[in-house]
Amino acid sequence: MAIVVTVRIEATLEQIATADRLEPGLYDEIIALAREHGMLSHRRVYRDGAVMDIDEWPSEEARDAFRAVAQPLITRMGAARGTKPSAAEIWHDMPGPNH
Repeated sequence: MAIVVTVRIEATLEQIATADRLEPGLYDEIIALAREHGMLSHRRVYRDGAVMDIDEWPSEEARDAFRAVAQPLITRMGAARGTKPSAAEIWHDMPGPNH
């Protein structure tokens, strides 16, 4: 059963742009690696002072396999932004007729 993972990053749009300048192509590399590990969809939204990634995965195991390989890249991206580590939450489909 598919899962949705939300990743909240305490960062401004300026910090995101700085990371893109300091580590050109790294964000795209991370997303490509996620897709290789089965990520079904990815969306990035923002509000003042925060960015949230909303990712759909076929399973927690697929996401865990991606994280095991991608962690050094994710750490580099956080360092380039100058932000604290992001906070992730895993969400499951509602059972029954309520979804």
